[in-house]
Parts: sequence; C-alpha cells; structure tokens
Amino acid sequence: MPVSRNAPRVLGLLLAALLPLAAHGEFRLSTLQPRLTAETLQLDGGFDLGLSAKVEEALGKGIELDVLIDVELERPRTLLWNETMREWTLRREIRYHALSGQYVVSTAGAPGAESFTILAEALRHLGAFDALALKLDRPLKAGTDYQVRVRARLDVEALPAPLRPVAYSTPGWRLNSGWSAWKVPR
Repeated sequence: MPVSRNAPRVLGLLLAALLPLAAHGEFRLSTLQPRLTAETLQLDGGFDLGLSAKVEEALGKGIELDVLIDVELERPRTLLWNETMREWTLRREIRYHALSGQYVVSTAGAPGAESFTILAEALRHLGAFDALALKLDRPLKAGTDYQVRVRARLDVEALPAPLRPVAYSTPGWRLNSGWSAWKVPR
C-alpha cells in the first residue's frame, strides 16, 4: 500500500495536537458508589489522577503534593438552589523519597502511609477511596432524595511559598476534576 507524501506532516500535526493534553495532566472522577446509613455517608470509588510534566518533575525533586477531595451532601430543590446538608474535605499527600526511590502516600490525620515504587500505582492509591465512611452531624429526613458532589484538586496553597506564584500562573499546575454529582440511593 503506498504511503502518502503528507503522512509525516499529518503525523506531526496529530502529535502536536495531543502533546498539550499529556503535558497538562488531568484529575477525573472514574467511579463513585454512594450509600447513606443512619449515621454516615459511605463512598466507594476513586479518581484518575494524572500529573502534568512540571508537577511530576517537582514531585521527583522532593516537593510534597497535597490533593484535596471535597465531598458535599445536598438535598436537591426545584425552585431554589440545592440545600447543602454537610461538607467534608479529605487531605491526601504524596511525596517522593529519592534515597529509597519510593513514592509515599498518606492521608492527613490517619496513621501510617503506603509506599510505591511506581508513580502510577501511587496515584491510583492516592485517588482511591473504598468503604470511606463520613459521619453525619444530624439525622436525615426519611423519604427525601439526596445527592453527593465530589471533586479532587491539587492544593496550591500547600506548596512551598516560592513555588506558589508559578503554580497559580501556569496551566499545568491547575489540576482540578471539577464537581461531579451522583444521586444517593437510600
């Protein structure tokens, strides 16, 4: 089969179009299974966390990265905005230890940490939440529909002070999944 003379140019344009996507990284909700009990909101699921080249480079140089997972439980309303029943923010940290060649993932306020030799595995663990039980302050109304909204974002404020202006002004540092809403079965 003959190869077109334009094939290298077309391939180059295609690669040029795809490189900015890979260079910026992306946070995205992959799955979520919410459940309500009498006292807790239980979540199973996780985020796909992709780092941009600059963020990955900073991590490799010893900069600790904090990822915030925001969760909101809402009661949908038709005429007014939704009523927020409860909000939670979970802080997870990832850092790289150059001497051991390990990525260490921990959750703020929880004992222990997990170590990984491969960044992709560390990011998978960082974004996963299985059987996560979030305590409710008050009982919820029976027979009422609820929804949960979640997002993951890189906490730029937790970065070292000299790096923050760069992070605020560079698109590759703005890692945020945006809000995703899911109906909560009762």
